[in-house]
Amino acid sequence: MYNVLITIQYICILVLFIEGWLVFRNFSSRLHMYMFFSIVVNIINSAGYLFELKAKSGETYMTALKLSYFGRVWVAFSIALFVTELCRVKLHNAVKIGLALFHLTTFIVVLTTPSHELFYKDIEFVEYDGFIRMQRSSGIFHMLQSASIAFYIVYILTTLLVTLHKERNKRTRQCFITVLISMITQAVFTSVQIFVPTPITYVYDLTMPGFAVGTVIMLVAIFRFDLLGTAELAKEYIVDRISDGIVAADEDGNVAYFNKPAEKLYPGLARNAPDVVESIRTAIDRDEPIQISDRVYTPRTDTLYRGNDVSGTVYVLQDNTDLYKHTKELEEMTERANAANRAKSLFLSSMSHEIRTPINAVLGMDEMILRESAEKDTLSYAEDIQTAGRTLLSLINDILDFSKIEEGRMEILPAQYELSSLINDLVNMVSPRAEKKGLRFDVDVDRNIPHLLYGDEIRIKQCALNILTNAVKYTEKGSVLFSVSSETRGDGEILLTFRVKDTGIGMKPEDMEKLFSPFSRIEETRNRNIEGTGLGMSITRQLLDLMDSKLDVNSVYGEGSEFSFGVMQKVIKPEPIGDYAARYRSDDRRSVYREMFRAPDARILVVDDTPVNLAVIRGLLKRTQICVDTAESGEKALGMAAAAHYDLFFIDHMMPEMDGIETLHRLRRLPGYSDAVCIVLTANAVSGARETYINEGFDDYLTKPVDGGRLEKTIMERLPAEKIVAVTEEDDVQDSTAQLPERLYGIGEIDVDSGLKHCGSPEVYLETLSVYAGTALANADEIERLWQAGDIGGATIKIHALKSTSRAIGAEDLGSLAERLEAAGKAGDTETLDAGTGGLVERYRVLGNALSGLFRKEDDDDDKPLIPDDMLQKTYAAIREFSDNFDIDGAALAIESISKYRLPDSEKERFERIKAAADEFDWDAVAEIAGGV
Repeated sequence: MYNVLITIQYICILVLFIEGWLVFRNFSSRLHMYMFFSIVVNIINSAGYLFELKAKSGETYMTALKLSYFGRVWVAFSIALFVTELCRVKLHNAVKIGLALFHLTTFIVVLTTPSHELFYKDIEFVEYDGFIRMQRSSGIFHMLQSASIAFYIVYILTTLLVTLHKERNKRTRQCFITVLISMITQAVFTSVQIFVPTPITYVYDLTMPGFAVGTVIMLVAIFRFDLLGTAELAKEYIVDRISDGIVAADEDGNVAYFNKPAEKLYPGLARNAPDVVESIRTAIDRDEPIQISDRVYTPRTDTLYRGNDVSGTVYVLQDNTDLYKHTKELEEMTERANAANRAKSLFLSSMSHEIRTPINAVLGMDEMILRESAEKDTLSYAEDIQTAGRTLLSLINDILDFSKIEEGRMEILPAQYELSSLINDLVNMVSPRAEKKGLRFDVDVDRNIPHLLYGDEIRIKQCALNILTNAVKYTEKGSVLFSVSSETRGDGEILLTFRVKDTGIGMKPEDMEKLFSPFSRIEETRNRNIEGTGLGMSITRQLLDLMDSKLDVNSVYGEGSEFSFGVMQKVIKPEPIGDYAARYRSDDRRSVYREMFRAPDARILVVDDTPVNLAVIRGLLKRTQICVDTAESGEKALGMAAAAHYDLFFIDHMMPEMDGIETLHRLRRLPGYSDAVCIVLTANAVSGARETYINEGFDDYLTKPVDGGRLEKTIMERLPAEKIVAVTEEDDVQDSTAQLPERLYGIGEIDVDSGLKHCGSPEVYLETLSVYAGTALANADEIERLWQAGDIGGATIKIHALKSTSRAIGAEDLGSLAERLEAAGKAGDTETLDAGTGGLVERYRVLGNALSGLFRKEDDDDDKPLIPDDMLQKTYAAIREFSDNFDIDGAALAIESISKYRLPDSEKERFERIKAAADEFDWDAVAEIAGGV
């Protein structure tokens, strides 16, 4: 029997060594540390017990016993630590330290035995069946040691059973069951040894084979379930050391695992706090980061699988503090950049309006000269003005378009158009430039191209014009060929191709890329006298990109260049354009202007705060015989609309007090005007302007400078058909040759030539003088009242209006005085205002009286149309409303609107009474008379 037990003990030690070697070889995690600790103390315990079995004396036995206890006191403790880690149970460090101190103390007590009786009492050695055995009774520490082993057995088995109950994954459960069997085996052997005395337990300690059997079962778990697999060990090693916090929850939402970074973020995880998982889940649902102290974490989640079975959910907290910091900095930088872009857009919008307004006046007045003058020299000068004005406008458009493209807001807006009209526009704009340089300008248009297409006519024309003007600029002699062709592509579409070939200076290969660089030109030293921004070709390339096209360039330095591009266009009507080239060659290209239509029964209202713009519109529409009424503010326009019916409204956008958009909205609320046709007339040409106006409710959009042909076309499309009178070639519309009264030249305050220059024609000048005369006295009184009341702001606004209106009629000195006083008012210079306002008001009144007398004496109703009764009654109602509200300008304009018509005999006396009361500024009387009292 002796040899059998010795052999068993050797086997136990060998098995423990093998298991220890396997664990040590794959050592990586805390779990492995606790397992290795358990194996080492078991080996020490088993080795010491082997020496006990082989001891031949009591002294040798006692030495072996003490060696054995060097491992034995730690066995149960180490197994408990291993199971705790395996089951992911968190023990407070204080508990671990306390238990370790207890076992250390126990070993010291054993080591000092038998000098005391704390562990063993009544020690006696006897020989039994070849073994030296120690007979003793238990001291206090021995009983405590036995109790701790019992405690550990209960704790280990309970922990394993609870964990096994919670685990849902099949493979994981099998692993825990195997470990549980190993622990039960050791617990059974240990319990029998301690609590069931038998002859065998007297001779041999059954805990030794119990540990060995348990170790064998543990080896099954190691190999079958890869408990010490390298991949798993590596994962566990990394998980506990990466910066991301990881929390794993089971299917019930309970915390099953968390790594060290997660525990630092949420100390409550050690207590299995369910609110932690809930807060992380909430942040994920809301797509929000989690901020802890000064750090920002991005949470994300994924499902855990064991094979095909769902095992739980893992939550990862990634530290993205630096990323969020950089993102915030980028957002701030982006916002600053956007603010700068908005400021640039606002500046361009303002500059567009400010620059285009005088260009509108220049080109508008020049157009009237070209229409009305028969003098050869005058027409030549006017054509030069037109060329220079269009060049300036082209430069402005280039800068504005480049800004739109930079912002990414340039849009392609397709619409139906006539190809012949597009080609005509290009030829008419380019051929004068070519002729002026002595170049031959040839046009070659494929006669089979469909004439009615669908595409963005404006952008196509812009691209072709940029190429054509470049060709003319850089060609000193020879010719420029402009050709248009098409190729059918099916599905009602054609590839429309534009080609421009010149005999100019050509380009070097290295200059090709510079061609498309903004604000740069090829061979600037050689071409320094050639005008332009250097933006045209860059804009052309980007516009073609938006239309899914590209610009092809072939050039030979010193010989010339050829540019071409093709755009896909839908065919609206397949009828061919015909022989355009023949028509072009037979055309003298300086045709006499003829209006598109006449509409003597139509009435439109143009609203603009700039009198020159109003004069231009009136002049451009003069031959159409349309009744054109004008208003210099939105408020006046609303009053006039309430007093009379208008077929069409043109409304400027940027006006003081009430802008065009507000005017539109208030106009649409007036009775009978809910569906009024309103067209915005504006110099605002920045990106997105058209969409803004259409979204606000405008029916159409016209930019300044106003193109006379487009203006007429727009009106013809919008007016009721019954009011349009077609113009035939036999019609010969003669301009009225209004004669200015001789006495007008005797009014010293007025420079008649200057007034004519501002107003454009005698008819417009007389009309402007009449309006000025009708409002002068009332405005003079209003300036004086505001000045005496100390209302500097109100007086300055009225003086500002006087400045522009006086200059418009040729009262230049009065306008200059008003300008000086306006500047003083804005600067708060009351001394200058006090010194000059009295004289200004007096001169204003004198001029108003002189003009009023002039027009009263020369008033002639014979040629005026009879005013309809409903219009008269509406106008009376408007006069009454204006008078009740002391709206002097509105009342004066309403009275003036009646003056343009012939009154029935029954109403003449009443109207004269209204005018007389208005001249005396008795607005109560005006309201009473207009109301029929």
